[in-house]
Amino acid sequence: MSATARVLIPLGRNARNVAAVVVGGIWPGKTAHDVLIALCALPFWRQVGLVSLVLGLLFFLALFAAQFGIVGLAVYFSAAVLIAL
Repeated sequence: MSATARVLIPLGRNARNVAAVVVGGIWPGKTAHDVLIALCALPFWRQVGLVSLVLGLLFFLALFAAQFGIVGLAVYFSAAVLIAL
């Protein structure tokens, strides 16, 4: 296994897990594990698209929250923690 694959494979797995936790936290009646199983059942490029969409949305929400300074980032991180629980 190449050095690039040793870095990218765990990075992709972690990104997929984060996306599953976020979607599972927002979607009523679904756990992160249910979402992860459904996500793993999709074709590779659809997984890439959905994970990119979720992580991109988190990034842009963080930028929006940063416009409101420390209070905005505190609300953003508090919401992230509550969703992950």
